[in-house]
Amino acid sequence: MRHLFPILIILNATKFAIAGDPITVIRGEGPTSEGPHGEGNVYAAHIVRQGNGLLMYYGGQGRDGHDRIHLATSTDQNSWNPRGVVFSPDGINHVNDPSVVIVNDQFYMYYTRANAGVTDCIALAISTDGRSWKDQGPVLSARKKSKWDSLLVGRPSVIHDGKAFHLWFDGRADLPVGAPDQTAPKSRTSKRYVGYAVSQDGRTWKRRDSYVFANDAGGIHVSLVDGRYVMLIESRAGTKWASSNDGILWINEGLLLPKDQQTSPHGHVTPFLFADANGHMLYFGATHSEHWNQNSIMRVAVFPLAEAKPPRSLIPAP
Repeated sequence: MRHLFPILIILNATKFAIAGDPITVIRGEGPTSEGPHGEGNVYAAHIVRQGNGLLMYYGGQGRDGHDRIHLATSTDQNSWNPRGVVFSPDGINHVNDPSVVIVNDQFYMYYTRANAGVTDCIALAISTDGRSWKDQGPVLSARKKSKWDSLLVGRPSVIHDGKAFHLWFDGRADLPVGAPDQTAPKSRTSKRYVGYAVSQDGRTWKRRDSYVFANDAGGIHVSLVDGRYVMLIESRAGTKWASSNDGILWINEGLLLPKDQQTSPHGHVTPFLFADANGHMLYFGATHSEHWNQNSIMRVAVFPLAEAKPPRSLIPAP
């Protein structure tokens, strides 16, 4: 996919440019990330800075079909050094979709967890160095009542604003017809929704009763860009996005980066936006299979073309 000129993206009257072509930074190799098919399955990158280095947490599916959270390190984002599995609680089928924040020198990793099948919940692990993790178990689960999130919740995206933790996640009331979980309810109109919750301690969450975004949105990542909240959304068309002034009321902005027929012919999985002094970098799982089970992690540069505004520090409580 060749861009002879930058693609201009408008974020609340701020222009951004996606420049150049996406490049692959992580491929699934070895028993813990090559997938049952042997072609590789890595995705759901989340990056934090530690001193002069960068830590990338990401999910990898092993030969045995189980998902585990891996770590890669870098100093410049140009080359990433995979370090192997960094978190894999015993007896858990699915451990993936990490979202990491550092508060008072402690790492909090929120992740999607499924003991069996695909009935996900959101769990927490903590660390003092970003490498050795202690599992704290589930912190947000599906609700028992007949709600939009009564079957499962997962794919967390967490921000700490200096005062509180803020969590966006996707949820379902049922699965599409033909989904592999034999016991879960199915529907031909099954959709994903994005929810929101807030916490003072990162463990006990107050969930907003209604969802904050629909459009069958899932695999989301929320960040602040020039004082405005930006939500990246996975899709079979590529990376979609939405914007918001407060993190609650969202405007659907459509397609941000389209899929490429050669490198990501079946769409983008779990996109992530990383920002530092050099600009912004969009990471996404490039999907090589219609079943979304054969992915590599790619990135492309996103450059701001206007002065940034002061970021908002508070998000309304549910």
